[in-house]
Amino acid sequence: MAPSLNPSFSNAAPLDFAHITLVEETPASEHTSYTGACHCGAVKFNVTLKCPFPKYPVNACSCSACIRNGYLFVYPKRGDFEITQGSENLTSYTFNTCTRILEQGETDPRKDILALNVRNFKDIDLDALQYTYFDGKKLIPSKE
Repeated sequence: MAPSLNPSFSNAAPLDFAHITLVEETPASEHTSYTGACHCGAVKFNVTLKCPFPKYPVNACSCSACIRNGYLFVYPKRGDFEITQGSENLTSYTFNTCTRILEQGETDPRKDILALNVRNFKDIDLDALQYTYFDGKKLIPSKE
């Protein structure tokens, strides 16, 4: 059976902000590296997570940007992320604009955390992941 493009989040736990960086220490033997790229392949990266999928939780959010674009985020530390090709293709990213930054992977240079879309990771089975859920839709005031 082919993997789902839209996994079900009906059983997802609410996002626990303590899990954003997996602050609990894990043995180095559990640290797992993944490769990935932006949609066009101009930027490639390597990221090391504190534990492998599905143990590492992936966050699904209900805000319009995440729903529309299918974002499913993990939150590694900046030091665990490396651009391996195409750093010259990166530009600054401001919310709600598009300029080749790992398909809107959220970055904040003031913080030591990145938000990376797991859909940009190579060979990830979305149906096998463990999800948390954040109700971002409630953060945006209604335009009605």
